[in-house]
Amino acid sequence: MREGRRGGRGEGGFALVLAILSLMLLTFLGLTLATTTSTELQIATNYRWSQQALYNAEAGLEAARVILANGASPTGMWSGLLPEQRTTPWLDGAAPGPTTPSTTGRDYYRSDCDKRGGVGFGLVLAVDGVRYEDQSAFEGETLNGAFTLWVRRTLAVNNNGEYLDSDRGDTLIVVSEGVAPYTGTATAFTAARQARRILETQLTLGLTPAAENCEVQEGQEGLGATGDNFNPCAPLVTGAGGVVRGLAGAFGTAVSNRSVE
Repeated sequence: MREGRRGGRGEGGFALVLAILSLMLLTFLGLTLATTTSTELQIATNYRWSQQALYNAEAGLEAARVILANGASPTGMWSGLLPEQRTTPWLDGAAPGPTTPSTTGRDYYRSDCDKRGGVGFGLVLAVDGVRYEDQSAFEGETLNGAFTLWVRRTLAVNNNGEYLDSDRGDTLIVVSEGVAPYTGTATAFTAARQARRILETQLTLGLTPAAENCEVQEGQEGLGATGDNFNPCAPLVTGAGGVVRGLAGAFGTAVSNRSVE
């Protein structure tokens, strides 16, 4: 009898220890679940803003087509919008800086790492006194983010394999940067928390009738994967037949009958 009582007293408190261990296990599982949920939410948020930044960059390119069509001069074409031409050739990796450096806003953005062209993204597109830098709205329509547009000259290569700026005023390279979310002019703090997507394309101003362009280019109706986008032969007009496919109507802006290829 004494030995039985002694064994029972030795097992006292076991239920309390078991309860504490169970509570610790449940707490650990709960914290793990909360951490996983928070991580998944952050991943979904990052993906959302990344896609929105891409859409804003695409919207910037479409807006650039309208802006450039209206901003072209019948004589100088796009020469007045582009950086000054550099006529002294250079080798790859030894690109000179722009002839007339600008400290305005984001002109020549990333020129410090542009070893081939030396001008980075180029000049911020400016037409009729409007600089298209950190644009969170276009023609009265608010964007879920913002875009910035740059333009620069194309590069030509001589027989020595050296680069120089093209003298053509009817061809340029436009760069569109889309950001999301947009809370104002970017600072180091906000830029580190924004999604950014960069799109770049080359545009050519067609001042000849659309039919002549089609005869020369002999291209398909559209240049998209299914042939349904960026028709190089259509005039830049509002509606399904134009190259902007109703974009001008959506933005409420008038466009010219010039074509942008």
